[in-house]
Amino acid sequence: MPEAPTMIAGRYRLGEAIGSGGMGRVWLAHDERLDRDVAIKEIVLPPGSEEDAAVARRRTLREARAAARLNHHGVVGVYDVFEADGKPWIVMEHVPSRSLKEIVQEDGPLDDRQAAVIGLEILEALRAAHKAGVQHRDVKPANVLIADDGRVVLTDFGIATIEGDGLITSSGQQLHASLDYMAPERAQEGEATEAADLWSLGATLYDAVEGRAPFHRASAVGTLTAIAADPPDPMERAGALAPVIDGLLKKNPGERLTSADAGRLLQAAAEGKSKVARATAAPIAPARKDQDPPGGRPGPARPLIIGAAAVAVVLVVTLVAFVLTRPDGTGDTPGDNIAAPGPTASAGTPSAGPSDAPASQAVQPSPVGAPTPSPTGQAAGGGENAGGSGEGSGRPQLPQGWRDYTDPTGFKVYVPNGWTQSQDGTMVYFTGPTGRVLGVDQTNTPKADPVADWSEQRDTRIADGDFPGYSEVKIVAVDYFQKAADWEWTYDSQFGRVHVNNRGVVTSPTQAYGIYWQTPESDWNAANKDLQLIFDSFVPKP
Repeated sequence: MPEAPTMIAGRYRLGEAIGSGGMGRVWLAHDERLDRDVAIKEIVLPPGSEEDAAVARRRTLREARAAARLNHHGVVGVYDVFEADGKPWIVMEHVPSRSLKEIVQEDGPLDDRQAAVIGLEILEALRAAHKAGVQHRDVKPANVLIADDGRVVLTDFGIATIEGDGLITSSGQQLHASLDYMAPERAQEGEATEAADLWSLGATLYDAVEGRAPFHRASAVGTLTAIAADPPDPMERAGALAPVIDGLLKKNPGERLTSADAGRLLQAAAEGKSKVARATAAPIAPARKDQDPPGGRPGPARPLIIGAAAVAVVLVVTLVAFVLTRPDGTGDTPGDNIAAPGPTASAGTPSAGPSDAPASQAVQPSPVGAPTPSPTGQAAGGGENAGGSGEGSGRPQLPQGWRDYTDPTGFKVYVPNGWTQSQDGTMVYFTGPTGRVLGVDQTNTPKADPVADWSEQRDTRIADGDFPGYSEVKIVAVDYFQKAADWEWTYDSQFGRVHVNNRGVVTSPTQAYGIYWQTPESDWNAANKDLQLIFDSFVPKP
């Protein structure tokens, strides 16, 4: 005769186990009183002292309190917490789902647009948590559930911190999070901040598209050292997500993307609007072999070497604390969710039409045609033969806080220090922390009339609904190199009013560029001097 299902707390009938981890098991159960399915987490108390058991009980209560503070569709709801059979239990909303970790392992990495949609949902859940005074502290692919109905849910607030909560544990207990997704300030100093959650979001998005964690090394100490001192491993599949991942993985929390800026970039990527600044006359082409991969950057910054040795010592001590304070010595290990990376994501094709405009900090993909060049014409500020920076070169002096960027294809332009660089096909773009975007695209097949081309593009894009609240400032020819035209306009993005200027310019019979510039509307006037510096410093390839 089969065994009767186990009844817990007089009302919850346990079914099958649907998950397990270092802290316990999750069961599918039925609430007999309310006649609904629920998920119940059984906390397995660690062997050892009563103090360890007390810590686990406090952790359980903290998880329940943290999640119960939140009433958000992107957070698993908590219904009850109780103790039975000498163990704590948490009753939660049942979400039929797979974790992001399982999806990447079983199905392979996601494309950038899919990952951006998921990232937006995670970000919204984190915003709700932060607004309620809760820092999650363990954002990772295993804690992101993708429901059967498509809902994205953040779960496991077991090591969350709650503003004003007296249940915060010691610094050692703060390190139950997976190392691969832990912000450097948490790894080194145990700091629990909103910015640290955003770092973990960046590492999670990296994993989603690349199939591996961005700083994983063969040993835990190596992983921690990489988090503290190395750039993330080069991205091959990130595409439109490269700017937001790079911005979220800044070592210095003060330089990291804010929630609002990350949201703008994610929205643009999710809507396919991130390929901004398509040159007038620049069809979308496959990425060239001589360019860095999207979001790629040079190897580890060895000015960091002196500090890295000291950091490593700190991290070894931190790692020991991490290992010793895990309640049962089990659970996630660094890199245990790594899947084989997929092939490099392909760029668009020359036949691709213009895509949607950016919601914010992304570059507008407008493969517009540039004019057939006239035999004369000179750049405003920097002439066609301009060379290095400063006096005698035809370019303005390089200001402090800027760098002279030289593209592998040969063009040059001044770019603010610290802006995130990414490559997408023929386009390179740079995103600043305050919503400013610079993008440069190019083509070797200029078109005839830049003004007519921008006008055609405008009509098409407005008809497609790309620019809600579109207000045209101008479409005019400008005196710049051989032929050029500016298309300037404002529109309502999801995150506020933005102001855009896209300049299409022909520099030779076989070369044209698009220089795209975008800022929040409130920042446009203040940013004008920077845009003029960019125009004046631009030098086409020889």
